[in-house]
Amino acid sequence: MRRTFIAMVLCAGSAAPLAPAASAQDSLLGVDALATDSGRFRLKVEMKLNLRNANSLEFPVANTGAPFAVVMQTPSAHTSAEISNVILTAEGDLTPDILARAVVNVLDLYNRNPTSTDQRVFVREAFVRFGKKWESLKEMPGTTVYLELGKAPRFSKQILRKLESYGLWGTAVGRFEETGAEAGGSFGPHVYWRASATGGTPLYFRDVNALAGDNGTPERTVGSTVPVVYGSGFPILYDTMATDVGLSGKFQVGGGVGLRFNWGENNRSGIDLLGWYFRRDMADRVSLEGTFYSGDLRLLQGFVVALPVSGTEKYEGGINLEARFGPVHLFAQGIKQSIAGLKREGYEAELSWRIPLPGLFASGDQSVVNWIEPAVRASYIDNLFDAPPGFVAPSVGWDWRKYDFGFRLGIVRGLDVTVEYSRNEATSKKGVLHPDEGLLTLRAAF
Repeated sequence: MRRTFIAMVLCAGSAAPLAPAASAQDSLLGVDALATDSGRFRLKVEMKLNLRNANSLEFPVANTGAPFAVVMQTPSAHTSAEISNVILTAEGDLTPDILARAVVNVLDLYNRNPTSTDQRVFVREAFVRFGKKWESLKEMPGTTVYLELGKAPRFSKQILRKLESYGLWGTAVGRFEETGAEAGGSFGPHVYWRASATGGTPLYFRDVNALAGDNGTPERTVGSTVPVVYGSGFPILYDTMATDVGLSGKFQVGGGVGLRFNWGENNRSGIDLLGWYFRRDMADRVSLEGTFYSGDLRLLQGFVVALPVSGTEKYEGGINLEARFGPVHLFAQGIKQSIAGLKREGYEAELSWRIPLPGLFASGDQSVVNWIEPAVRASYIDNLFDAPPGFVAPSVGWDWRKYDFGFRLGIVRGLDVTVEYSRNEATSKKGVLHPDEGLLTLRAAF
């Protein structure tokens, strides 16, 4: 495993000079990318190439009542090289105060669930915003208000991850965009508010590493002769992608209040504290693409053995802390959640440090290798319930710790590479499992 991961790092170093342009900004091409002369309309294209390797583990599950043998196993344990995603982003300022934005993902291998049978082209974002929204750590000019309609990320989500992987709570809560309305604004330069009403996203389960794995795919039906493509993974409960229809007409509502202070050169340094809460009633079942499992309450019933659910209410509340001190960036989040009476809580924190480099050599008029950003993340889920023997995915009740560490290297404008390793500690009734993974990501944008 270690030899394989070292080889992945060396491969990244040799591949970097072959690709085009990366910026010392968090976005590969900065805010404008390909823009009209006026700057009002912008087009961004980004692709990701990956090398991935994961520990090979199996965990048989007995007495589930399923018409097939249930074995939780690493989705894909061998070393893989793959194009994981192509992202097309178009946005335009229709007026100085009206923004339209659309993001379409092609392939998106690491977000598909099930990995092998989910759709390969889908809209991640599509919204119109009236008024200015000042994202986390951005200096607010005073009292403002905005309204956002369409499909967009939750306001509580960590938008900018310094590593390509997700932490446990970054996976479990609000990973995908929701369709509906969000309003917000500020009272002066330091206090702001958020409110939303959306269709929510269905509850499902997935592995915590890059690949979601396959659960309920056609080759797992009785009598199928089709070979298994991916293993099931060791899934946790999480909010999966939104379906094309609402969850039985039951809206999710949410709100938040925050404090923000900025200082330093161009007010780039700052601290942002946000308290938030979301709630909805779960649907009896939600049909999902590519799997015979249903989302929401039906998922929690398993085959014969069900989780100890109570009621239909799903809610989560949390506190986000985000701070920037010069080149150092911190995002931390504490969360408590209840899923039909199944309670869990925990935290996630990511710390990074952007270090300028002098450039190892020149290519034309550009210096090559301009910055490096080491990052470390720790996350923890404490499940306050037990998955009873025979439930189809006992890992949803395991207490889980995940440590992600690595670095992102800025090559030139439009090109960077991220090398990272995930250390997992999943506490099962048979002992602690380590479904660890190494991941290398080459991002190119134009």
